[in-house]
Amino acid sequence: MVIRFKKGKNQWKHKPDTLTCVREDGSITWTHLHRGFVHHDFAHYVIETTLGFENAFFGLVAKGYDIRDFSESEAQRPFEIPREAMDTEPIVALLQADLPNTPNAQYANSNELFREHSATLPVSITDEQLEVMRQKLQALLQKWHDLQPGESMVLQFHI
Repeated sequence: MVIRFKKGKNQWKHKPDTLTCVREDGSITWTHLHRGFVHHDFAHYVIETTLGFENAFFGLVAKGYDIRDFSESEAQRPFEIPREAMDTEPIVALLQADLPNTPNAQYANSNELFREHSATLPVSITDEQLEVMRQKLQALLQKWHDLQPGESMVLQFHI
């Protein structure tokens, strides 16, 4: 699946960032992203590709789920969110907490943050996997930062 993140031309004039996914069969799903939400989706991408998750956000989108359905209430959503997708969210939160200028700046690095919370995580993550995820996320964030409004970056996702 091809994932395209497009930097909005002006967040405040209704030209926000967008996320578009083109599946292997050519079908497309897309959505506008709320300000700053691209970081959350980058964290998902990094976690899912590093840990080999196939039933979390991008894996489900690749299988045909519509992006917009994920924000529907449980009663309105046309599917039940799989356990793996639910298990990914606390990992996303911890990885995002490692970003610069976050409230968890008291931690010298995310290894400390992950160690402190690892017992509550639904999956085990090695220090090596954590380092790979941190590096991938920082690289994506740098590429995003370097984009001009209206420009896009493309990622590949395989299940």
